[in-house]
Amino acid sequence: GGDAGATSETHAERRKRRREAQKAASLATVEEEAFSAITDRIPERPMGAVESTSYSLVILAALGFAAAVLYAAFSELIFSPKEYTCFSKTLRKIEDDPRVTIRLGTPMKAYGTESQNRSARQRIPHRIYSDDQGREHVQLQFVAKGPSGRATVHADMYEDSEATGGWRYHYLYLTVESPLAQQVVLVKPHQVGDNEAVV
Repeated sequence: GGDAGATSETHAERRKRRREAQKAASLATVEEEAFSAITDRIPERPMGAVESTSYSLVILAALGFAAAVLYAAFSELIFSPKEYTCFSKTLRKIEDDPRVTIRLGTPMKAYGTESQNRSARQRIPHRIYSDDQGREHVQLQFVAKGPSGRATVHADMYEDSEATGGWRYHYLYLTVESPLAQQVVLVKPHQVGDNEAVV
């Protein structure tokens, strides 16, 4: 019989605690409503036209900057700039030319400039200009190295959009530095024929 009394007291205590919790919750609600009533009476300062315009300009500038960064990263990864397209075509051409392979050997490595800095080696020195016929030319200069020698490659290419849409050489020559200093001309300036074939 004593256990039943203890259990009923526990039930009574639970009911009491629930009532107190409900009272506390209702008091908190009343206090929040009173606070809301007070703060609702505080007038909000209207945003001026100048302030809203300046916020809009800051947001637009941030979005523009983010778009520029994304475009630069995307174009660097996806689109190959003209100088890299010309570099790849020229490297393939000199790797296939016996006048070059006999002097430098195979396999060949090519890079922008002689440097310990990897970024500097990957950057291809170039110049883009338009000739008197309105064609855009890409002038390149890079280092080619093989097991037998080393040379600096000089090339001037333009895109022949009228004929086939490929790239043509205005000139292409190598300044061989080792094993024997000499110049090897693969395409002479203004040469017409097989050597100026579209690549």
